[in-house]
Amino acid sequence: MTAGMASEGRTSSLVQGLRSLALTAVSVPAYPALAGLLVASAFLQPKALTLPFLLIVLRQAVPLGLVAIGQSLTMIGRSIDLSVGGVIALVNVLLAHRMFATGAPWMSFVMPLALGAAVGAVNALFIARLRASAVIITLGMSIVLVGLSYVVSGGAPGGQVNAAVRWIATGRLGLFPIAAFVWAGVALLVGLTLARLVIGRELQALGANYFAARLGGLPVGKTLLVAHVASGAIAGAAGIVLTGYIGTGTLNLGNELVLASLAAVVLGGTSFGGGRGGVLGIVAGALVITYLANLLRGMGVAQPFQLVIQGLIVAGAAGLAAHRSR
Repeated sequence: MTAGMASEGRTSSLVQGLRSLALTAVSVPAYPALAGLLVASAFLQPKALTLPFLLIVLRQAVPLGLVAIGQSLTMIGRSIDLSVGGVIALVNVLLAHRMFATGAPWMSFVMPLALGAAVGAVNALFIARLRASAVIITLGMSIVLVGLSYVVSGGAPGGQVNAAVRWIATGRLGLFPIAAFVWAGVALLVGLTLARLVIGRELQALGANYFAARLGGLPVGKTLLVAHVASGAIAGAAGIVLTGYIGTGTLNLGNELVLASLAAVVLGGTSFGGGRGGVLGIVAGALVITYLANLLRGMGVAQPFQLVIQGLIVAGAAGLAAHRSR
């Protein structure tokens, strides 16, 4: 009798464990996707599991991971930020400008953060105060910023960036890229904000039910302002890292990160609104997208097919998110 009860207990624990694993896979598709990629690599491209390759993927994932974390703040609050690509584009040409390239290092760090925060504040003004569409406002802002990057560069960007910017992007502490520590610091700060601070709970309440939050007296305008300012500032930080990678000014840098960041957020378990989201899942989502791109490239898969495969994975993640919300 005792042995039978123990056997039933083990079976029940196993069933509960499998159920918990299935719920995690549905709520955060990035985790099983990353595990699946690693298993597939063992058979298809074993070199993709070596430490040097994994460290390269980690370094390359930092700009996307940063943008996705900022993007998640707006999406949790039932908004969106499509201006992040424009922020990165303008930051890039400004950092390659002589004033910042030869100036004090702190200028090359303060300017992108301040620029991104200012852009986020303007976005929030139109979205929260004037009730304008977040998609239209932030998309229009991105176009303005890209246009300004052409004006600043004269259509012919180039030049050098400050050595401190290069160091942040390409330097290492031991084996690990310094940029990865920046990413980890931002992730920790945002994660603690969402979990522990009042503004984090207000943002989640706003995303869960916008009208109830407004009727309940929550500071909707202030909450959206904080989310968009943080998203813009973090995009500015991503612009620093991305510019440091290439070491010069270029046109339309960061444009591809807009949709990729949305994909990383969805893979990480954060859907539009709903008031739910976690930073660790978003980090995993950015790693999935970056690792997959490197794996397919290493296997010689043509760029069009890479886009098809990435799109199918993101569509699958979006389908799981929609199923979860019902």
